[in-house]
Parts: sequence; structure tokens; C-alpha cells
Amino acid sequence: MLLADDHTMFRQGLKEMLSTDEGIEVVGEAENGEEAVALARELKPDVAILDIEMPVMGAREAMDLLLQTSPASRVVVVTMHDDPRLVREFLGRGASGYLVKSASLQELLTAVHTAAESPEGPQEENVVMVVPREAFERAERATEEGGLSARELEILLLVARGLSNRQISHTLNVAEATVKRHLANLYPKMGVVSRGEATRKALSEGWISTRDVTEVEERQ
Repeated sequence: MLLADDHTMFRQGLKEMLSTDEGIEVVGEAENGEEAVALARELKPDVAILDIEMPVMGAREAMDLLLQTSPASRVVVVTMHDDPRLVREFLGRGASGYLVKSASLQELLTAVHTAAESPEGPQEENVVMVVPREAFERAERATEEGGLSARELEILLLVARGLSNRQISHTLNVAEATVKRHLANLYPKMGVVSRGEATRKALSEGWISTRDVTEVEERQ
């Protein structure tokens, strides 16, 4: 087991929690994504726990490189972020589990064991998620009531945070023209004609929350 989190106190607490299970041994600790990749290359851990927000190298790049460096390793993301878009993204990148930091000890141990016992990698039936249900309910309402796709909802959130089309394209790693096309499709669905109107309607309908808007994510 490899632990990667830049908060020493949390990392040590996590190690102590994992030590209550005789079947789990922590063989390495990292303070950032770059260290995590280097240790994975050397130690080839069965499971690596990664925090999303780490210095030096972001969790996205670190996870991609870690899985390339040690294909047999499984990744469990443990983070404070409960954003459904992040859950989908990291599971799509190959994470075997996604837990918020308020998860219980039993949920943590279950996620680690499930990941370690999945020789074929993460599959839908063996991925462990521990995320507040209300976050997913907001996204589901936007899809059902507004007819918005996951990508449109993601762009809508970034618009609400005040990002320009260029900043959104950089954040999502897509062409600026793609962002403009999504917005052109998005506004008629919502019955709005401007970024401000879109933000106000999304907030009033509960598709995004004020916490979503003010929360600063690593990828911004």
C-alpha cells in the first residue's frame, strides 16, 4: 500500500487507520504526485491511495503515470471533493475507488481490499464510491429537467465560476471552439441568452450549488 497526500497529519492518521487491518501493509508514503510515481515505480504497490490536491504534480498526471509505471497497481482516490464530475473523471481514468475524507474506517478498508482483489482492473461491479448522495442528485436533476449532458453541466459550472471560454478550454483540455459550441447548445436548452442568466437559473433550479461555485478545484 502506497499513501500520497501532502497533509502529513492526515496521511499519518490514514496509516494508523489502515494498520488496524492485518492484511494491509503501508510500504511507502509520498507528499506529492511526483514522489508517488517514483515510489510506485520502485515498490510496485498493490494499491495506491491518492489525494486529488497535491503539489508538484497534479493527481491526474500522477495517476496516469502511476498506472503506466505499475500497471498491476490499483488506485483509490481519497479526497474532500464530492463533485460528481470529479468522480466520473477519476473512475474514467482508471481509479478503483473514490472516497470522500468523511468516509468511515470500514468503507476505507472495503475500498482498499476490493481494489487489491481486482486483478483485471476496475470494473463497474467492483468499483467502490463513497460520496454524498445529494451531489449526484443535483447532477441528475440537471440532466432530467434541463436535458443537459455531463459535459454541458461541467461547462456551466465553470461559467458560473467566472471562467472565460479560453480558461474553460484550458481547464477541460478541449478546443475553445468546442466550448463555444457547447454554450450555443446549452443556452437554448435553458431558455437563457447570457452567462449571467445561465448561472442564475442553474442556481435557482438547484443544478449547481453556491458551494460548487465558490469551491476552488485543483484543475482551475
